[in-house]
Amino acid sequence: MNLILFDKPFEQLRLEPGDPRGQHIRKVLRAEVGTKVFIGFVNAGRARAEVTALDPDGSVALSVVATEPAPEPLPVQLLVGLPRPHTAKRILFEAASMGVQALYFFESERGEPSYAKSSLWTSDEWKERLRLGTEQSFGTHVPGVSIGPDLQTALSHLGTDAARVALDNYEAGAPMDQSIPDDAKSAILALGPERGWSPNEREVFRKNGWTLAHLGPHVLRLETACTAALAVAASRLGSWRGQTTTGI
Repeated sequence: MNLILFDKPFEQLRLEPGDPRGQHIRKVLRAEVGTKVFIGFVNAGRARAEVTALDPDGSVALSVVATEPAPEPLPVQLLVGLPRPHTAKRILFEAASMGVQALYFFESERGEPSYAKSSLWTSDEWKERLRLGTEQSFGTHVPGVSIGPDLQTALSHLGTDAARVALDNYEAGAPMDQSIPDDAKSAILALGPERGWSPNEREVFRKNGWTLAHLGPHVLRLETACTAALAVAASRLGSWRGQTTTGI
């Protein structure tokens, strides 16, 4: 991890023995007393903290020495037909690492209903994937995640003021980079499951004012398509023009 994430801001904190963050500081960073490490607070700022104690019992004491704002979330939401758990893990990690605002999964008509019952979703494993992706990216925004029973229900929870693009290999009318208006401030991107959209789902998108677009002539794996689509949207929305290094 490039940044150690904490739920709430603090000035001083002692990590108890066995805390994975303390173990990371000891074993991976090989910190000594006086070493400064990068930390962040969920959906808040980031900071430099000094290691002030490494106790024999395994606990680690930290003291914040400098703070700064964290990067803003990418003004993009992802709508994804619920994929197999292994694929979903990758999407959660990569979407969080790219700073996506929120993710909405839904049980698509061509998807497998049993995917929603996997341990990824019935335990806190999905939360851990988001957290790991956020820490990897040196950010602090942990995307919100929800799961719906079908496409129409998922659409009812989304706004209509953003550019809305559904990726489709078969009936897309234009490349994705031409489907986000120049004056767009935010976007919602929809990607189907491994078996693609059903005819009914395409019709739902069209009736709700969505644009069907593509990412080129090659068929991409779903997790690859998510990353590529987020990169195109970020570029079109001008979201990568800010500071790229920390000031602390």
